[in-house]
Amino acid sequence: MLRVANLFPVRPHLGADPREKSTGGRRRVAESGQTRRHGMRIVNSVLGDASGGRWQVVCEYSRVLQRHGHQVLMLLGRRQSDLRGVPEGVQVEVIRSHGHYDYLAAAAATRRLRGFRTQIAIAHCSRSVALLKRALAGAAPVVAVSHSNKIKRLLPADAYLVLSAHIRDRLVSETGTPPAKPCFVIPNMIAFDPGMSLPVRARHDPPRIAALGRFDTVKGLDVFIRALARLQQQGHEFSATLAGAGGEESRLVRLVAELGLRNRVSFPGWVEDVETFLSGADLLCVPARSDAFGLTPLQGAIAGVPLVLSRATGHLEMFAAEREALFCDVGDPDSTARQMARIIDDNGLAERLRSAAFERTSRWYSIPVVTAQILHALETIHEKWHKDS
Repeated sequence: MLRVANLFPVRPHLGADPREKSTGGRRRVAESGQTRRHGMRIVNSVLGDASGGRWQVVCEYSRVLQRHGHQVLMLLGRRQSDLRGVPEGVQVEVIRSHGHYDYLAAAAATRRLRGFRTQIAIAHCSRSVALLKRALAGAAPVVAVSHSNKIKRLLPADAYLVLSAHIRDRLVSETGTPPAKPCFVIPNMIAFDPGMSLPVRARHDPPRIAALGRFDTVKGLDVFIRALARLQQQGHEFSATLAGAGGEESRLVRLVAELGLRNRVSFPGWVEDVETFLSGADLLCVPARSDAFGLTPLQGAIAGVPLVLSRATGHLEMFAAEREALFCDVGDPDSTARQMARIIDDNGLAERLRSAAFERTSRWYSIPVVTAQILHALETIHEKWHKDS
C-alpha cells in the first residue's frame, strides 16, 4: 500500500497549522526552508500537455530546485521556440514523443540522460512517467506529479507528489496493497513579494467580473456565461471579461451572442500578465467542472479579488467556504449567479472574503513554504530508494 506523508490536510482551512504533521513525526517542515541533501542531479520532465498552469509549475519546480543547489535537466516534448519560462542555466533536452508506448522516444531519452547520471526524475505527465521508467530502467526513482484528477496512468511511478488529499486517497484505493510507494500531498505555489500587503481596491461601477483559463469544457466557462445571463435577467449591472484561448473559443463566443451578452462580455485572448489583468476585476469566478488544485484561485486571492469557486474537490481544499471564498454547485449557472450576486451586492462581504483568502494564500501557498515541502519530499524519496535498493 502507499506510504502516505500527509504534509497537507484534507481541509487546511478547518483546523490548526496544516503542516504540523508528516510521516515520521517531522514538525513544521514548511518553515525549515532547507533539506539535508544538496546537489542532487534531477530530471524535470513534461512530454504531454504542457500548456497554461502545468507549464508554469514545471518551470517553477526547475527554478526552485536550481536555487537550492540541485543540478536540473528539463526533458521536454516542446519545440525550442515554445520554451518561454525555462530558468536561465537549466539544461534542456527536447525529444519527440508520440505516446506512452513510444520506444524510440525512450531510447532517445536514454541517450540524452546517459551522461547526466540522474539521481531522481520528476514526471509532470503520464507520458513522462512511462518514458522515464523505460529510459532509467530502475537506476533512479521516477516521481509523478499530479496536475489533475486523472491518475490511472501515473500509477507505475515510484513515488507521488499530489495536489490534494482527494487525489492521495484515490491513489491509496487504486494501488491497493502491493509495494509501498511514498506519497506526499503538496499544493501548488504562487510567486509574490513576501512583503506585500492586501492590495487596496476601489470598487468599479458597474462591477467588473473576470474569468480566465484554457477554453476547454472542463473549465466550465460556458457555465460562467450562462450565469452572467442570469445576472442580466435579474437586473444586475456589470461588465465581464473572459480571458484565455483554446478549442472551445468559437462556441463560447457564439454562446455570448445567443444570450444577448455581446455588450457586456469581452474576450481579450490569452493574458500573460495575470496580475495586471486581475487588478481591474471586482470578482473572479472559477467555475471548473473539475480542478485538482488550480493556480487561478491562488492568483485571484493574492491579487485581492473576491472569489466564487465551483465545488470541485481541489477548490474545497484550498479555501474555507463563506470565510475565504463563496462556492457554487458544479455545472449550475443559477448557483453560480447567486454567489456572484452576493459579492456584487455586499461590499462588506467582498472585503471580508478577499482579505481572508489573501491571508491564507500568502501564508500557506507561497514559494518558500511549498518549496520546503518539495525538497523534503524529494530527499525522503531519494533516501528510501537507496535504502531499499
